[in-house]
Amino acid sequence: MNLGRRAKFVSSLSITKGYLTLYVNGLRHSSSSSSDPTTSFLVERPPWLPVPDPEYCLPAKFYPMNRLTRLDCSLNGGLQDHYIARVARIEVQYPTQELAQLCWLIHLNPGLTHVSLRSVYFQSSLEVRSLARAINSLEHLSCLHIDSIPSRDNWRHVYWTMFLCCSLSLESLVLKAGEAPQEFVPQLTPGPEDLDVMLGPLRLYPDTEPRRKLKHLVLHMSKQADMSLYFHILRLCPRLQQLDLVVIGSRETEIRAIGPWIQQYCPEVSAVRIRQAQRFHVEDVVLEMLAGLKTSWNTLHTVYYEKFVDGEARSMVNMVHQHHRTLRDVRLIDARTVYSDGIRALLTTCMGLERLEIVNDEGPTGRAEIEDLVAQPWVCHGLRHLQMRVIWGEFEDRCPYYLQDPNTIMSPKDFARWVLLEKFYFQVGSMTKLEVLGLKAYLEVDIDDIPDYELYDGIEDDMRDKASFPQLFTLGNEETDRVGYLNYLYRLKNLRELRGSVHLVSEEIEATFRQREVEWVARHWPRLKVIELIQYQAAKPKRLKGNTHLNWLMKHLPGIDIRRPAFENEKHKGHLQDHFDDWD
Repeated sequence: MNLGRRAKFVSSLSITKGYLTLYVNGLRHSSSSSSDPTTSFLVERPPWLPVPDPEYCLPAKFYPMNRLTRLDCSLNGGLQDHYIARVARIEVQYPTQELAQLCWLIHLNPGLTHVSLRSVYFQSSLEVRSLARAINSLEHLSCLHIDSIPSRDNWRHVYWTMFLCCSLSLESLVLKAGEAPQEFVPQLTPGPEDLDVMLGPLRLYPDTEPRRKLKHLVLHMSKQADMSLYFHILRLCPRLQQLDLVVIGSRETEIRAIGPWIQQYCPEVSAVRIRQAQRFHVEDVVLEMLAGLKTSWNTLHTVYYEKFVDGEARSMVNMVHQHHRTLRDVRLIDARTVYSDGIRALLTTCMGLERLEIVNDEGPTGRAEIEDLVAQPWVCHGLRHLQMRVIWGEFEDRCPYYLQDPNTIMSPKDFARWVLLEKFYFQVGSMTKLEVLGLKAYLEVDIDDIPDYELYDGIEDDMRDKASFPQLFTLGNEETDRVGYLNYLYRLKNLRELRGSVHLVSEEIEATFRQREVEWVARHWPRLKVIELIQYQAAKPKRLKGNTHLNWLMKHLPGIDIRRPAFENEKHKGHLQDHFDDWD
C-alpha cells in the first residue's frame, strides 16, 4: 500500500477490510508530526472510533485521503485480508471496528459522489448511527449502494432513516437486504452512556420533501418487509425511471399492491428489473402487475427478469400487448417457461424493440418454435441484439442434407420443414441493424438406443451441443447441388458478435464452413469481433494447426476472437451486475 504523500491526490478507491484497518490504524492524526509542514495533515480521531493499541499497529504512517469522489469497500475478508490480519494481528485485537473505521474514512471525504459498501453487517446501534451520520455528511452524493440491512420489521425504521439521511442530490439508491450477525433492536437515538451522545440526534432531511433527482431504486420484496415502508419511499420519488424488485420470498398480495403505488407516485418509470433468488412462483403475478399499469405509466421500455422459471404464456402476451408501443429492451435470464407465443408477440408487435435475450440452457422450455417465428413478419427492424434458442424440428430423412445424394427425392414433410427454415433465415437476415446474434438450435435427445458402455454423465448436453441450423452458415455446393443460406445474412453489415450454434463441434459446420465461407464473412461482416467457432482457450489463438481457412479469417479480421467463452453464463454475467448499474 505505497500511498505516501500521493494519498491526497487519490480520487477513486477500492478497498477491503484488511487494508482499511491497516490504513486507518496507520493514519496520521493529531499526535503525529512532520518536518515538512507543507505535507503534514493532522486529523482528529472521533470519540466513537476505537483507539488502536500501538502494539498491534505496523510502523507505517499514511497521509489522509480527503479528495475521494468514489469509494468501493467490502468488509468481507478475503485471502489477502487474512494475511494482513496475521501480520498486523488486527483481526484478533479489533474484531468489530471495521465499520467504524469505514465511517471515519467517509467523514474525511465530504466530496464523495459514488459509494458502494458491501458485506456491511451491523453489530450495534452505534454502528447504525455512525453510518447514517457518515452518509448524511455527503452533500454531493449521487449513487449509494449498501448491503446488508436486515429486512425484519424491527429494522423498518433503519431503512427509512438511511433513506432520509441521503442528500437530495442522490440519483441511485440500492439498500440490499441481509441478516444481522447478532439479534438486537437498533436504537437511532443515542443514550446517555453511548459514545456518540455528544453528537445528538441524527440529522435527517424532511420526510415530505420529494427526491426529484432519484432515478434508480432497488426494493427488496420479502415476507418480512414492511410494505408501508415502500409506500413512503415511492411517494417521494416522482422522477424515478429505473426500478429493481428483488424477490426473496414475497407474497402475491404484496407484489400486486406495489403496482398502483408505482403508477400513482412514479409515472416516469421506464425500466423494470425483477430478480429471484430461487423459485417463488410469482412470475405471473409480476407480469400481471406490469400489464395492469395502463394509464400514467405508459413509457415502459425495459424489462429484465432473472429466474423466470414458472410463468404462463398468457401473462407474457398480456404484458407485451399492453406495452408493445414502448418496449425496447427485454431480457429474460434462466427463462425456463417463456413460451413460444410470448416470443412471437415481442418480435411481431414491438416495433421499437432493440434487444431481446431469452437465456436458458436447461430443458425444452424457454425456446421459440419455428412455426411461431415465421407465422408473421417481424416488425422490430431496429433490433440490435438477439439471443434465443429455436426448436426447428427434424427431418424424416436421417441423413444430413449436405451428405445426401443429389438425386434423393425429398419427402413432403421434409420439404415443408425446409420452407419453414428458409422463412426463418430470411426473417433473421432482414434485421439489418443486428450487432449481436446468438441463435441456438435446440435438439431433442433420445439416449435410449445408445449402448450402456457409450453413456456418460453429460452425454445429452454434448449431443445438444452439436445441433446446428441446416445450411445456414454455408454458401452451398454447386457440384452436389446443395443450397446454402449464408447469403440470406449479407445485409447484417453491423454484426459484431456471432454466437450460439456456429461451433465446429457440429459435424455439418465443420464440413461446410470452409474457405469460401470465411472469405464471405470477411467481406460482408467487416466489423465482426467474435464468432464462436472453437472451444475456449486461455489465450486468444493467432494460428491454428491444420485450419488454413480459420487462419485466413484471423489474418483478414485482425483481433477477432473465435473462441467460445470459458463458461456459458459469461456472455450475460454483466447483466447480473448491480453495482452502479448503467443499463447499457
